[in-house]
Amino acid sequence: MKEFGFYNDFDDTIMLNEQIDISKEGEYLVSNSPKLKANVVANEINFYLKNSEDSVLDKAKNTLLLYEARANAFDLARDVDHEKTVGKNVVLVSNVGRENLANLLKENGFKVIELTHFEVKFLYGAAGELSVIVLRANDEFEIDCDFLLVENARDYMLKQSGCYEIANMSDEDALNLLNEKSPSFKYKTHISYDSTICQYHERRQEICGRCAEVCPTVAILKEDETKHLVFSHIDCLGCGGCISVCPSGALDYSHMPRNSFVDTAKMYKGKIPLIIPKKMNLEKLSLKLPQNVLPFAIEGEKWLHESHFMTLLQESGSSVIFYTDFASKGTKDAILIVNQIYNIKFNRQAIEVAMNESELKDALQRASLIDGSQHSMSEYAMPKREIFAKRLEWFVGDENLGVVKTGENISYGTVEINRDSCTLCLSCVGACNVSALVADSKTNSIMFNPSICTNCGYCELSCAEKDTIVLKRGQIELKPEYFVYNELAKDELFACVECGKEFATKKAVEKIAAIMSPKFANDPVKLKTLYCCSDCKAKVMVKAQIEAMHKDILNG
Repeated sequence: MKEFGFYNDFDDTIMLNEQIDISKEGEYLVSNSPKLKANVVANEINFYLKNSEDSVLDKAKNTLLLYEARANAFDLARDVDHEKTVGKNVVLVSNVGRENLANLLKENGFKVIELTHFEVKFLYGAAGELSVIVLRANDEFEIDCDFLLVENARDYMLKQSGCYEIANMSDEDALNLLNEKSPSFKYKTHISYDSTICQYHERRQEICGRCAEVCPTVAILKEDETKHLVFSHIDCLGCGGCISVCPSGALDYSHMPRNSFVDTAKMYKGKIPLIIPKKMNLEKLSLKLPQNVLPFAIEGEKWLHESHFMTLLQESGSSVIFYTDFASKGTKDAILIVNQIYNIKFNRQAIEVAMNESELKDALQRASLIDGSQHSMSEYAMPKREIFAKRLEWFVGDENLGVVKTGENISYGTVEINRDSCTLCLSCVGACNVSALVADSKTNSIMFNPSICTNCGYCELSCAEKDTIVLKRGQIELKPEYFVYNELAKDELFACVECGKEFATKKAVEKIAAIMSPKFANDPVKLKTLYCCSDCKAKVMVKAQIEAMHKDILNG
């Protein structure tokens, strides 16, 4: 298999790099047209060649860059292909009757059961193993099927795989759909998951669950008893909405993981990126791409978050255009945050969102390189928040630029600890799984880095002291101290009164002593143990018992 293939549908001769094979047939890793067999069909290549105002030489260079960007994304992708064998059992739900469709399906080997909306109570399962709960004449029963075709579906009816809305679908299109999906139902692993930094996983109380809340299907469910997320990849649409709202970066996009995204972004240095999701129809666009504007192709449109945008902005050194017909909750908040930062730092918009051709034309005229914004860095093994923090820290430098407000779906903020009531038990440190709160054994202190805090609140819930930890949500502070560890609480170590070994903080010992002293008021030995390490505590008690026994013997 060759790497890059180009099928020439243009009237004129196209000048291309010699690494690109101009051909009418063959197998390739990346091609510009579905007329050539390829792992990746990059429609943005023809769009660029057709509409760009770049010079002939620049077009040749940039076309190779587009091929290489797609090849890089393919090589680093972690999406996995799956297949499931399914049958030809279909439930057809309609109130107006689709007898012709039912007959057509039967003629082509499908078994069809027709129901009305009034008869369907609920459904569950996945493609190939769907169960429809039917209520008919006060009799409730289940029908098992492989597919559900429904006209004017209710919200719950399209959450499972194998369920399709056919209101605007012809009978032939519905048949073609089922033939395409059977007897082998194909799907992908669209997302990857790291439970170690998940803000829902095995928490005592639910403090997060945004991914499940925004999921349009049943691909992500919460197991409330164990606090585990349950993933059903067959039901996942690959939209990526869960990724953009995940506060810690526990979820990542398999089609373009973070390491793939930054590698691709680095190719766009000195270019003006035009982000284009796969679903956007480029053939119908009639416009000119100004010089130096280059498409940045992505699979879905809902997964982009603040770290993605900041990475592409800094690596390119340019503003960015996002051409889409929909922006997810997380992506909207991310754009709001990043645009505030650029307005403060550079007095201009960073990200232009264009939702139709007219808006795209306007955005293309405004887009340009931004002086002083280009910055390249390694993101190796960095989680989402650290990437954003490091890049933002570079912008801030030693300045104090004020604050940026964050939205409902992407939360930033700070943690404050009451030094007087904190005993340094370190429950908060143990509760933080993103290392925003850490213990410094050298200084006997709790340190906090607000820039990587997810503001989940689990530290506050885990604190044993009342009104000791307070979260302040809703803003990012653009000052140097925001990006480093700051001391929140500190205490001295208490030395055992028996052996002199330091074994706990002074406040912790004093707190326990204050609680237990009234109970031990008439027992000086027990009072002494309150100020002893664990080893000496037992020794003191045993010694006192032996002395008491000797005393009893002498007095006996």
